[in-house]
Amino acid sequence: MKKTWKWGILAPGRIARKFATELQTLDNAEIVAVGSRNQARSDEFAADFHVKKAYGSYEDLAAEPDVEVVYVASPHSHHAEHAIMCMNQGKHVLCEKALSLNLKEVIEMFEVARKNDVLLMEAFVTPFQPSYRKAKEIIESGEMGKIQYLHGWFGFNTAPYDPQGRLFNPELGGGSLLDIGLYAVFDALWFLGSPKDISASAALTDRGIDTSLTMRFDYPEGVFASLYSSFYTASGPGCDIFCEKGILRITRRGILHQQLETRSRGTDPVRYTWEDDECGMKLEAVEVMKCLDEGKKESEVMPYSRSFELMKTLDSIREHAGIHYQGRG
Repeated sequence: MKKTWKWGILAPGRIARKFATELQTLDNAEIVAVGSRNQARSDEFAADFHVKKAYGSYEDLAAEPDVEVVYVASPHSHHAEHAIMCMNQGKHVLCEKALSLNLKEVIEMFEVARKNDVLLMEAFVTPFQPSYRKAKEIIESGEMGKIQYLHGWFGFNTAPYDPQGRLFNPELGGGSLLDIGLYAVFDALWFLGSPKDISASAALTDRGIDTSLTMRFDYPEGVFASLYSSFYTASGPGCDIFCEKGILRITRRGILHQQLETRSRGTDPVRYTWEDDECGMKLEAVEVMKCLDEGKKESEVMPYSRSFELMKTLDSIREHAGIHYQGRG
């Protein structure tokens, strides 16, 4: 009989509500507790999702004995603090992206996971999505030839924007890079690996927050990637991959609506789509529980090394673009 894993939700905001909605469609997951700094918000979430225990502090959630796995959905400026607190209480952790603000903190998080013999996985949705897995399968088959150029982007228009909001707050790790730009960065790392050279330029607010960002990754043999993120363009996410024999385009209207189109010379476009139950954030939870069922403390899909390489690359981009977080690099 399949074990039912008991989940706690830390920080019941917008992204946590999306995750919880999908989590409740799984027959081996149960949300047993929620924790917020605001008791009223916790109570509201508990009522909406039929959760029995609602706490007015993150500490109480982490200490709840019934909770086995915690989904950390606080601002990424607090991910390290909250994930470490939960892991020190013996909880497994699925932590939203970006895993933290810098590589030093990410290394510390994984050291704490190993010390406590618990699983820590970054909740990065991309590698679990069928569109990306199919695109990689096509490329690795050789039918499109080698990749020559990759263009990845993610933009949304926040106007009228709130300069005091999370996205524009340097103390919370605000800016387009860690909120949406890292998806484009992941695209390049997923399909091309680590670049040999990085350049980046950002449009910065007077508080040093990147509202728009362009990045270039250079690879051997003249291959490169151009990446873009912005709070001022309603482009959504996407990735174009230019190969020797054709082009692949990955897009999505929402996390449950994945699309892949391939075009080869002399042939009609081929379009792939997937049903809702094949996509989504729930696939992250499926992977966590699969690992735990098999006694594993690390995911093969989103392993420590992938989170390490992603944050190492993000740190380099920030250095080149002049993006700094107050007191934390």
